[in-house]
Amino acid sequence: MNNPISNVQIIEDPEYGVILVCPDLELADQFEDFLTEKHSVLFHIKFEPNQVSFFFGKTNTTSKVKELFNQFMLSS
Repeated sequence: MNNPISNVQIIEDPEYGVILVCPDLELADQFEDFLTEKHSVLFHIKFEPNQVSFFFGKTNTTSKVKELFNQFMLSS
């Protein structure tokens, strides 16, 4: 089985800020629940056929988003 963390990309875009891209739609749904129900994190989401992108904006850093995703993985 593939490691879901290795499939997730966290990038910093000059226009949109930090973006987490998840190709696993079920994992993305669980991560969205984690963000909204447990952490009240503000983000925008974009659904595409083979991936979900979470836009965290310019106020976050890639290390903070990675830490948040790691917390999510440890909690599930």
